[in-house]
Amino acid sequence: MMSDAANLIFVPKQEHSLLTDALDQLLSDQALTRDGWRPLWQQLAQAGILSAASPESEGGLQDTRALALLAERLGRSGAVSPFISSAVAATSLLGRARGAERFARLREDLGAGSVIVAVNIPDISQNGGDAVTLASGKLNGVARLVPFGAEADFVLLAAAENDGAPVLALVPKSDVAIEQSVIGIDDASYATLRLNSVALKPDFELARGPEAARLIAWGRDILVAMHCAEALGAMSMLVDMTGDYLKVRHQFGEPLSAFQVLRHRLVDMDMALTEARSVVECAAGLIEEDDASGRRQAVMATHFTVARAALKVSQDSVQLHGGIGMANETPVGGYFRRLLTLPLLFGDEDACAESYSRQTV
Repeated sequence: MMSDAANLIFVPKQEHSLLTDALDQLLSDQALTRDGWRPLWQQLAQAGILSAASPESEGGLQDTRALALLAERLGRSGAVSPFISSAVAATSLLGRARGAERFARLREDLGAGSVIVAVNIPDISQNGGDAVTLASGKLNGVARLVPFGAEADFVLLAAAENDGAPVLALVPKSDVAIEQSVIGIDDASYATLRLNSVALKPDFELARGPEAARLIAWGRDILVAMHCAEALGAMSMLVDMTGDYLKVRHQFGEPLSAFQVLRHRLVDMDMALTEARSVVECAAGLIEEDDASGRRQAVMATHFTVARAALKVSQDSVQLHGGIGMANETPVGGYFRRLLTLPLLFGDEDACAESYSRQTV
């Protein structure tokens, strides 16, 4: 059963509007999103966007509803950046760990945009085990396809001891070897990182055992929820662009919007978008709840719903645009590829349904 807090998430806060208005103003500058992510990154830092996940005592909001709104706006703009991994997940985890005050300077640097932290929290149930192990104080293993792993200054990763006990650790990038760095279909960078007998510094151990398991589970949930929010923004843009295209494109002397079957397909896309928005808002409102089981179910349901909606909206948008939908001259193809990354990173709707059944049965 969902917490009563879920009833409050649809009430907008004034701080949310101020934050999203500032971001929208930044994203209106096309040059910031066209010339790579670094120019935008510095502007996000100056506007205080990168500090949003920091504790309130450090000038942040620490409000996952606000973070979801920011992720949605970035998804709608098509901007590619390490916002979710570095500014949201890493900053949040560094603030929730015991003894979080020792990471205060690092969180300040994250908010200033001068430091980037990549996050690698694999789904153990899908990957069949931990890719990184900890033995005798040394980390060994491979972290595969870490978003912005090559550009990061630190890597926040989940590992396992010999007895299977989880560990959440922060590793300086200088201790990690980059085996491969690629640009994904979503235009984001991914790196395969190898750790060979990397000494885990005591100050860089966030948690171990049950506390690490709790933080790792929470970290994965916020990563999934924020990527779903980002996908929501991309879907909303596709629905808007498709509606506009049907109005201006003519065939047989009539705009495409005059054909009932095409209007119905657009309505179906909009209904899928509305359903996805509802579950994203619900999950964002429950991330901070103490009920881990309820939070997990909400996130998995959101993942399932958004993955299904993203498939429909992206495919229908391309089809309704025709061949031009995948042309480089239009942004439709870029949003289509962006939406493909959600199931690639966290599993498709079938994987979501299986995980949900294991959680609830």
